Amino acid sequence: MALDYKLYLHDSDKAAMAALKAIPGFSQVMKAFMKIWSEQQFRLINMSTNLHLNNNQMAKYYNMLPPICEKLEIDVPELFVELDVNPNAYTYGDTKPFIVITSGLFETLPDELIPTVLAHECGHIACHHTLYTTMGRAILNGASSFVSGLGNIAMYPIQLAFAYWMRCSEFSADRAAIICDGTAEKNTEVMMRFAGYDKDIMAKANVETFMEQALEYKSLVNNNAWNKTLEFILFQNYDHPLNAVRAYEGKEWEQSERYQNILEYVNSKSSEAEKNLPVEVVIKKMLGKNVTDIETKFLTMGFMNIETVRNTEAIKAKEGNVISIMVNGSTEDGWYKRSSEVVIEYFEAKTEEEIALEHPGEIKVGESQKYFLGRNYEEVKEELEGLGFKNFMIKEMAMSKIGWGEKENSVAKIIIDDKCQFKKNSWFPEEAEVTIYYYVRV
Repeated sequence: MALDYKLYLHDSDKAAMAALKAIPGFSQVMKAFMKIWSEQQFRLINMSTNLHLNNNQMAKYYNMLPPICEKLEIDVPELFVELDVNPNAYTYGDTKPFIVITSGLFETLPDELIPTVLAHECGHIACHHTLYTTMGRAILNGASSFVSGLGNIAMYPIQLAFAYWMRCSEFSADRAAIICDGTAEKNTEVMMRFAGYDKDIMAKANVETFMEQALEYKSLVNNNAWNKTLEFILFQNYDHPLNAVRAYEGKEWEQSERYQNILEYVNSKSSEAEKNLPVEVVIKKMLGKNVTDIETKFLTMGFMNIETVRNTEAIKAKEGNVISIMVNGSTEDGWYKRSSEVVIEYFEAKTEEEIALEHPGEIKVGESQKYFLGRNYEEVKEELEGLGFKNFMIKEMAMSKIGWGEKENSVAKIIIDDKCQFKKNSWFPEEAEVTIYYYVRV
């Protein structure tokens, strides 16, 4: 089984992307971008300008890449070094994404932290961020060639939403790096280095103090409405989250059960470890489907504790279709362990035999009283005798002088168990008296 990137996708990453796609005009901007988008263009720039790393070129750093890709189960991307004093790394592309690291990164980070940065960039690839990241950078950097001619589409909301999503996407990529490192320590140190702790600084840095700084920041923002507003104003156009916040998020992720399950699987690839990985269950998409198909789907996903519950009273439900699903008592979409209890409720109407068992000593009349009116009374009596009725009263009723719609010997009125009106499939006691009035001429 391939490691599903959704297992470590940050919730804010997913929510921010959904919000971005929901902005009016986004789809038109996306189509315009795809018309001018050229992956080959970027490769030409890289191959002509930057240093292409491989087994024969700076192999020390290139060889850090394949083990990372194996853990995240992605193809090994091309790796380039760009001359830039600013410490940075980025990933662009779509079908063949590539990674670029700047020369300034080597100046800022010790070699033991380079794999963490590479794993972070590979996390963007595994999470399918790269196309949107490429488009987002173009929009945030003021590119206008692909948005001209789009009419009155407001770009500012799309720019803000893109910047916010790009900040959130960094949390997911950090999680990928933490998975590859087996700990959040290196990710935290990378954030400290980016915050100012250059590798040439001789003083000792304290990780615990840096984390206290992150907690203090979160307290400043979360406990004061103005500070929250100020945070938005200050950082609304940032495409990376703040270093201390990233370090805090990574440490929090390291403590989660989900992370421990993923780490166990990545390090062993055993079937037992795979069983501990949670599975994404989208309940909404299963409702209204055939119960056998949904039960099979859960079994295929590895769930074993499955119970199907029959509902015979559902309204507007099709026979055999699922009407509700509960996983560990929850009806919400989410990630659940394969050991979770799954209860699938489906509709199946009662059989005739089951209904009859609920009415001991009773007789079902399959038609309403209107069905019998106007028919020959002897035929009606014979039909009801066939159902099991024995107690009959046959009475005459004089036809009117006009006689319009009335036929001699036809049923004028029928009463069963003192009920002169009854619906289809009504139940009556076996001993109920059946009174049949029929027309006679006078």
